[in-house]
Amino acid sequence: MSEKEKIIDQIAEASGKTADAVREMVKLIDRVIGGPLEEAAGIWQDKLKYTRAVNQLKLRDRFQDHLARRGLSEPTRAVPLSFAVPLLQAATLEEDEYLRDMWAAMLTNAADERVEVELRRAFVSLLEDMTSLDAQILKVIGDAPPLDSYSEALQVGFYIGYLPEKAAPMDNSESGQPFPSKEVFLSVSNLLRLNLLRTSDTLDGIRKDLEVDLTYLGEELLRLCSTELEQGE
Repeated sequence: MSEKEKIIDQIAEASGKTADAVREMVKLIDRVIGGPLEEAAGIWQDKLKYTRAVNQLKLRDRFQDHLARRGLSEPTRAVPLSFAVPLLQAATLEEDEYLRDMWAAMLTNAADERVEVELRRAFVSLLEDMTSLDAQILKVIGDAPPLDSYSEALQVGFYIGYLPEKAAPMDNSESGQPFPSKEVFLSVSNLLRLNLLRTSDTLDGIRKDLEVDLTYLGEELLRLCSTELEQGE
């Protein structure tokens, strides 16, 4: 395949057009600007720049809205570049609305001096490695009422078959417990990999893969991505 055809295929894939349509577009560009084919390849770069620019505006609007709800018009803490730069890079590539709001909340908390949190770059990497379903499952578990002392003593966790609709221990009195979907299994597996969730163990030390709970790291990530003002202790 020639270099020209490679470029055409790349543009077609990025734009969602057919290769024939892209060829006609390339011909038009050549006629109008008299430039090399590399100029046509720049269309893909322009699309990326446009997407990031739009996402930057959406992030800014959410950031300003979160600040306003806290009675702030400007940030009250300078965010270290080592944290701010990777955060902004990741956030401006995010297309999912749910995750985009978490990025805006993370930026807001980082810029609010009242929020006592360690601004580790790892938090950016963790959120970057999550899907929208991952984030929803983590938040559902984080928002669930604490397990009672009896459940804690038995090291019972939240049954993943109820996720993402609710987080609750398995109810053995129910018949036909819902089995987790493949998507939930994948999300929980990823959250376990990221050490944001942990599995429960029986009293004999046998791991129960279908019951999970938040780790301290998971709690801190949720706190950093909270839209509410949550100050550290």
